[in-house]
Amino acid sequence: MLLAELLKKSRDYLHSLAVIEIHRRWFPLSSPSLKDAGTAPYAVNAKGHLAWLKGRHSLWLGQRITAPATVQGYSVAGLSLRLDLTWWADQAIVYVNGQAVHQGDLFDSSVSLCLAETVIPGQTWEVVLHLVSPAHEDGALVRSRLRFESPTGVDPHFVATELNILELFGGMLNPHPLEPLLKKILESQGQRPLLDALLAEIHGRMQAIATPLREFTIHLCGHAHLDLAWLWPIAETWQVAQSTFRSVLQLKERYPELTFTHSTPALYAYLQTHTPELFRQIQEAVAAGWWDVAAGLWVEPELNLIDGESIARQILYGQQYVQQVFGEISAIAWLPDSFGFPERLPSFLAQGGIRYFVTQKLRWNDTTRFPYGWFVWRDVAGAEVNALMSAPIGEGIDPVKMAAYAQEWWQQTGSQRSLWLPGVGDHGGGPTAEMVEQVRRWQHLGGIGPQWQWTTVRQYLDQLSQETPPTQQWQGELYLEFHRGCYTSHGDQKAAHDRAQRQLQQAERWCALAAITTSFAYPTAELKTCWQQLLFNQFHDILPGSSIPEVYAEVNPIWQELLTKTETLLDTAQRALCKSINYGEPPGAGAIPVVIFNGGVGDRAAVVSIDLAQLPQNVSSWRVYAPQGEYNLPAQLNPPQGCLTLLTPEVPGIGYTLLWLCPESRPDPLPTPPLGYVLENTYLHVEISPTTGEITNLYDKLNHRPCLGDRGNQLQFFRDQGQYWDAWNIDPHYQQHRLPGATLEAIEWVTWHQLEQRLRVRWRFQSSWIQQEYVLQYQTPWLRIDTAIDWQEEHILLKAAFPLAICAEQITCETPGGVTVRPTLPNPRLSAHEQAKWEVPFLTWVDLSTPEYGVSLFSDCKHGLDAQANQLRLTLLRSPTWPDANSDRRLHHFSYGVFPHRGTWQEAEVPQQATQFNLPLRGAIAAANSSGTLPPHAQLLHWSDDCIQCLALKQAEDGQGWQLRVAEVAGQGRTLELHSTLIPWHIKGQQTLLETAAGNLDSATLNPWQIQTFRLSP
Repeated sequence: MLLAELLKKSRDYLHSLAVIEIHRRWFPLSSPSLKDAGTAPYAVNAKGHLAWLKGRHSLWLGQRITAPATVQGYSVAGLSLRLDLTWWADQAIVYVNGQAVHQGDLFDSSVSLCLAETVIPGQTWEVVLHLVSPAHEDGALVRSRLRFESPTGVDPHFVATELNILELFGGMLNPHPLEPLLKKILESQGQRPLLDALLAEIHGRMQAIATPLREFTIHLCGHAHLDLAWLWPIAETWQVAQSTFRSVLQLKERYPELTFTHSTPALYAYLQTHTPELFRQIQEAVAAGWWDVAAGLWVEPELNLIDGESIARQILYGQQYVQQVFGEISAIAWLPDSFGFPERLPSFLAQGGIRYFVTQKLRWNDTTRFPYGWFVWRDVAGAEVNALMSAPIGEGIDPVKMAAYAQEWWQQTGSQRSLWLPGVGDHGGGPTAEMVEQVRRWQHLGGIGPQWQWTTVRQYLDQLSQETPPTQQWQGELYLEFHRGCYTSHGDQKAAHDRAQRQLQQAERWCALAAITTSFAYPTAELKTCWQQLLFNQFHDILPGSSIPEVYAEVNPIWQELLTKTETLLDTAQRALCKSINYGEPPGAGAIPVVIFNGGVGDRAAVVSIDLAQLPQNVSSWRVYAPQGEYNLPAQLNPPQGCLTLLTPEVPGIGYTLLWLCPESRPDPLPTPPLGYVLENTYLHVEISPTTGEITNLYDKLNHRPCLGDRGNQLQFFRDQGQYWDAWNIDPHYQQHRLPGATLEAIEWVTWHQLEQRLRVRWRFQSSWIQQEYVLQYQTPWLRIDTAIDWQEEHILLKAAFPLAICAEQITCETPGGVTVRPTLPNPRLSAHEQAKWEVPFLTWVDLSTPEYGVSLFSDCKHGLDAQANQLRLTLLRSPTWPDANSDRRLHHFSYGVFPHRGTWQEAEVPQQATQFNLPLRGAIAAANSSGTLPPHAQLLHWSDDCIQCLALKQAEDGQGWQLRVAEVAGQGRTLELHSTLIPWHIKGQQTLLETAAGNLDSATLNPWQIQTFRLSP
């Protein structure tokens, strides 16, 4: 017999002496009593599970367990007896002799119960299980067995485990000295005196053989992954956090060696306010050095769908809080469960004082295995962090699994130090007494393999960096080849988030400008509260749309409150400016001043609509007068839409200009729309099909070329089902299941005049209706598509396709803090990892270009797309049913646009155009004031280079001056030179995200792609 076969046979034999499978002995119960047991055992399915229907149905199972005298001839008298159970159930209660001894759920899904410390043959236990199936899938009792172990020394199961580890490391060890002992084991016939002596001898020999394995160390740190919301409401999270942290603190009293790590400053802040005594104990634990605060971000957010400034604030407010309450910032960005990571994240982390990035999520890839475990993650601007692809979270203590991971880690990184994170997770829980006891027993008995050592994550990473600095480098995004549906699911959440995010940033910007130029008091506390609300809702199971409906019942009022508060702050700040303007004399009787605000960087003219409810009702037409230049502007009264539409003059970037609305007596009727469905301005000629409602011609008039390769804005429907992670995953084969399209019901002009042409199209699809308005405005180089959909479908994917008259191998997507270049597919020449990017995220724009010509798509809240060499296809809606049965079944409002252009995206200034698409000029009706001190036309903050994007203008956290954060978005390098007609801006120095001094204090130069913060004084 070969030695490898002998090892395996010996291991299996020893295992059979210690374990009794009892899975087929459970009887169904009609009540919580064995007296009501059925006549036949519960059936086992093809997977070996005891399964029952989904939908939170109860299942009662029971059996009477009797301790045998021997197992395969091996006497078990005096050994300990444990009952090992694993389930897939929403709720699990284990009763032994009528007493509830353990409760679990989907996340705390296994237990090893000690039935007897010392077995007496013939002893019996009545065990009853009450299991409740998950709502979304069938429940299952996965495993049930009895396991015997020695309370004082090695036993068959212990030695079988050691033999398994020996097999794992067989290539570096010499197990031949065991051969005669293994043969004796197989010949022992289970005679305990003989076998126990053999076990002790073989254990001793294995310790000598496995001496090289003692050079390996597995560092242990307890962990309790706690999603702030997911399959439970937010309100429950607070209670779970308290019970988890109390459990950890109590465990530490029993087991002084224990260490623990936890992230999420938002959670600590809640405990500080609501359970101050518990929080004080946590502070003491942190100060004592055994509780690790791996909390570089306010929450563990979804990072693909939030913009760069939100990432900056996650870090700023997370680090600020941690330093205030725990004494120092966190060196770790702990993000084990977020659904992919944008390529500019290293810049944000490095500027936030974070040295280590930790995740394990790329282990979930569905196509390729991520190649590195310990590497330098570098971004295009040169920023670097050390990155750890950690062991899986939510694990217990399993010597074989841990040894296998240590071996994998060593082969991947060359390091003999690995990190293991024991603890029940997702719904909290953390390390258990059983886990720590298992560690103690293994160490006490001298189990072979790597040494085990409790440590903190920070200590481990510092030691690893010192001894084994990462030599491998990754540049680019960490794309998760999974959960691609999260870019789209629960579209209402994306829409609310994006609107709140934009509005908050604008409110903050204008509050700063108003505070500098008027007596307006900067609302520090209100803005910070708004930011923390936004950051919390960016959590990686809220914003992606992967939570239960109860979570969104909690979150939706917060969105509404946030939108209301930020609109109030924005309006109040701009009205403070309005009150301080000297309007001079009105140009005529009844003239009404209106101030136009531009929150973007570049100067721009645009079409603006004024609500007629704010104007006198008896005026038949209006003339719009611009005092800056003394000329009249085009305007159109539009009673059917309830607005006055006007064209503004060039409004200064981050500035304002005054206009006057002058009443006129001449009628101002709306022009009659032409026959046919053609929209046209200086830039574009657009033809809409009267039979399908799609774009049949999109012609670029400036560059004299058609843009489409086929009908544009094709609404395409696909069956999208069969995925276990329903809200998370798009069916990879959805394109094979295209459905018949929508039926055109109506097409009509809404308005047609010089300043705006708006054509409405309405379709019916199954139980849903879709209404879109094609909008082309005066002197605007893009076609906007305003969309309203009453979506009532299940497991259907909706996309809008734009076949193009150009062909390219790459697309450029806006991603947080910059851009990401991705391949068009299919392309068999690409790596498997690149080919796995068949659905990708973006923020507000995506571009497909050749050096000569390109087309961009803009979006206000849609973030998923796929791209072929000659097509961009935007993902509009999904309709999963788990974990929210009505996830997207509601009314949706959103807009997207198409922008043809000459040259590359940089030459066409696509980022600036997308900003204008999503940030319209604002008009405020003002009260005439001739005593103000501000001029009627002002540039409050300006720089000449539009390739420098403004991320934030805010008051410094210390109240001393102002913080300006910018990003160079074209990859060409720039110098920031500030100008203003009102404010004498002075750059006092470069800052980190944490608003401490950094770099060259006098330099205002930005390297290509650089994100930089400056301290300003007005």
